[in-house]
Amino acid sequence: MHRSTSPVRPVVPHYFVPPQRARLARLLPAAVALLGALLPACTPDPTIEEIVSEGGFSTNRFLRAIARPDVIEEEAPVDLENGDDEAAGAGQRHKGEEGKMGKPTAKNKSGLYAMKGPKDAIPQMAHGWDNLPGTEIGEAHGVGGLGLVGTGRGGGGTGQGTIGSPYGGAFAVGSDDADVWGGLAGHQAAGAPGGDRYAPVKEAAWTLSHAAPLSTFSIDVDTASYSNVRRFLGDNWLPPPDAVRVEEMINYFDYAYPTPTGEHPLGVGAEVAPCPWKKGHQLVRVHLQAKKIETDQVPPRNLVFLVDTSGSMSDDDKLGLVKKGLSLLAEQLRPEDRISLVTYAGSTSVALPTTPGSEKRTILRAIDRLGAGGGTNGGAGIALAYAEAHKHFVKGGINRVLLATDGDFNVGLTDHDDLIKLIEKERQTGVFLTVLGVGRGNYNDRTMEQIADHGNGNYAYLDSEKEARKVLVAEASGTLVTVAKDVKLQVEWNPNRVAGYRLIGYENRTLTAEQFNDDKKDAGELGAGDSVTALYEVVPAGRPVPGAAVDNLKYQRPAGPDDAELLTVKVRYKQPEGRESTKFELPITEAHDDWDEASPQLHLAAAVAAFALKLRGSPNLDKFDLAAARGWAQSAELPDPEGHRAEFVRLIDRARKLMDREAVHSRSAMP
Repeated sequence: MHRSTSPVRPVVPHYFVPPQRARLARLLPAAVALLGALLPACTPDPTIEEIVSEGGFSTNRFLRAIARPDVIEEEAPVDLENGDDEAAGAGQRHKGEEGKMGKPTAKNKSGLYAMKGPKDAIPQMAHGWDNLPGTEIGEAHGVGGLGLVGTGRGGGGTGQGTIGSPYGGAFAVGSDDADVWGGLAGHQAAGAPGGDRYAPVKEAAWTLSHAAPLSTFSIDVDTASYSNVRRFLGDNWLPPPDAVRVEEMINYFDYAYPTPTGEHPLGVGAEVAPCPWKKGHQLVRVHLQAKKIETDQVPPRNLVFLVDTSGSMSDDDKLGLVKKGLSLLAEQLRPEDRISLVTYAGSTSVALPTTPGSEKRTILRAIDRLGAGGGTNGGAGIALAYAEAHKHFVKGGINRVLLATDGDFNVGLTDHDDLIKLIEKERQTGVFLTVLGVGRGNYNDRTMEQIADHGNGNYAYLDSEKEARKVLVAEASGTLVTVAKDVKLQVEWNPNRVAGYRLIGYENRTLTAEQFNDDKKDAGELGAGDSVTALYEVVPAGRPVPGAAVDNLKYQRPAGPDDAELLTVKVRYKQPEGRESTKFELPITEAHDDWDEASPQLHLAAAVAAFALKLRGSPNLDKFDLAAARGWAQSAELPDPEGHRAEFVRLIDRARKLMDREAVHSRSAMP
């Protein structure tokens, strides 16, 4: 009988199976790791050009992954009505759209900030984190980064910060498939360093002379921007662009202009030379110089110092510096001068009733007793200071309120427009206002600059005891003595000689052509010995004007006998107590053929202007090397007894190093 058999199946001993499987399980991870190591080794390393090229993202999954925008959960909306703190706005990180930002003084901030950057940038985390000394790595007091939520008192400083340096000048670059997220700066994300506030400044555009032959502006003798920029650079940080006002940088220096001898209290001059940073263009310098007054001829002074003694002023570089400056001034007072001290914090008080300059011990004791604490009722303090000035008004003398503050008004009359209206009303009475700014972190430059402008006074920033001595001692006898008020300049360009022009600086001082002859329109004041310098970059006739996109006009006036003149400078001013203005003018016909022929004054002014424009990131000087400006400043053989020009050369060197540092960070490749 045939018997069917089933297929033979090999029999594996039971003792062999578990150890074999265990061995395979142990070998498998090692084999995968070996394969992962061998595959990249067999692949050529990509070059940096391949990485940053458009094809790099299409062929490299790793690049595509890290360039993909993060998905971030949005925070719940903050209850603005019931919350104790001011809330920061929230923004979305996508395609170059900037998020809304909260007020920089808010205690509780959160927001996402996105800004465009260069398309060839390499992703990189921000450097210069909050509260880190130099480049040393330490403990940061805030959380923030590109595409991360930041918390704290905007931008850094002594409090918690988002991303950045002690002054909010953080730097972050990156890229995704469509846009690049870069150039994130603390002052842009949260109102400047730790809450510092600056008015936005937009650089003037080119103007066609045949379309607008008149350029009109008010003078400006403020110098605050220069010393503030010096403070940033001294602490190894580039300043926020809006902290740099070109005209204030230029007017910080003494150009040794000749003293006027004519019937007017001020003289005018101009100079034309080839533009040193743009071949084919010209640079025009226009200046005013006020008559000087000897110290024994200075009229009696009725000075009211309005000192901010709020809690925000407690630092040594704030109230401590103000007290040193006041003490220096007190030593210079004459018996016929009078001084009083008004303080304001949560409330206001008269810390020193009007006291003659001969009682120096009484004055110095009152200054020494000043202490900081409480809120900042600036509006009430200003009102009380004006009242004190009126109470002891000196007819024919100097009646001046000098406000020393960080500008952090947070109690009482805080509305910007209300402050301006109050100060404009008081200036009509003959009491002018000077502003002395101090400190950092909550510095309100915007408000202080404008109230000084509207108060017929000047604005200075004290960053050191040396600057306090310069402002309150060396220059006080002049800046406090107004020799001309409502001073306006108007330049008329000859279209047959000049195709186009742009005024460098003075962006917030420009006037309409009609306002030049309007005596109701306020303008700047000129103190004894003060000077004002303005620069124009000019395109000669027959050359293309940058940005101009119009055809030549059909009905142009033919050349006439006056075409030897390039321009005419017109000046209008009032006497210190006058209501009607006086006008005089100066035509300019000559121009230097070579930059080396230009005066030392033009060399120095051009160096300062180029330095300021470079700090602002002006596209007109995008490829300009500050080494050239350094050379112009060094070659300007002008008196420099206090070493300001030599110090300026050192600031250029510092700025160049800081710019190089940021350029290296922006170009650094991924690891």
